[in-house]
Amino acid sequence: MKNLPTAANNGRPEDHTTHPLGSTGLATRLQPVPAAPSDSEPAMGASAVRRTFTFTSSITGEKVTATCMPGCTIDHKAYNNRPEHPHDIYCNIPGTAGELPLYGPLCDTGSPEDFRFLSWQIQSHPFSGRPSERLPFVSIEAIDDHYIEYLDPDTLEMVISHLQKQVDSLREAQTQLVNVRTAYLNSPELAA
Repeated sequence: MKNLPTAANNGRPEDHTTHPLGSTGLATRLQPVPAAPSDSEPAMGASAVRRTFTFTSSITGEKVTATCMPGCTIDHKAYNNRPEHPHDIYCNIPGTAGELPLYGPLCDTGSPEDFRFLSWQIQSHPFSGRPSERLPFVSIEAIDDHYIEYLDPDTLEMVISHLQKQVDSLREAQTQLVNVRTAYLNSPELAA
């Protein structure tokens, strides 16, 4: 995803995970993007009630009040006990956690190991330096700690469409693999 420049970083991408936001206008930039109003039903497992919570900014020492993403399952009360960097504040709705038992060189034990596969979650980082991360987005864990992140609804639809096409291609690969292995194992050179 392309980094969105902000005024405080003079148009350069801002590394929002390792250093504080730009020093100019910090109090203004600590305001989360409000969620768009919706007439539809809340997301599955989501509550229509929006929780608020307060934390102490480790940058300014000020108390900051935030509104939780609908459906968030994080207990934000823990933020009351210690100062937090605003970029460490996030909301999360866990999705399905798929597992895939794999054999071969990916496994350390020589027996099948379960790898997280195509798991997903909905997140929001209300104080991110990147406005697109302040709105809810999906992260897909392609396989154990390898993610496709920050997917808005349109981009998620594109990923789903590509996955559907790739599944058809993988079915062709599986058929071709069976045929190639059969031919390989039945070759006269291997019998000798």
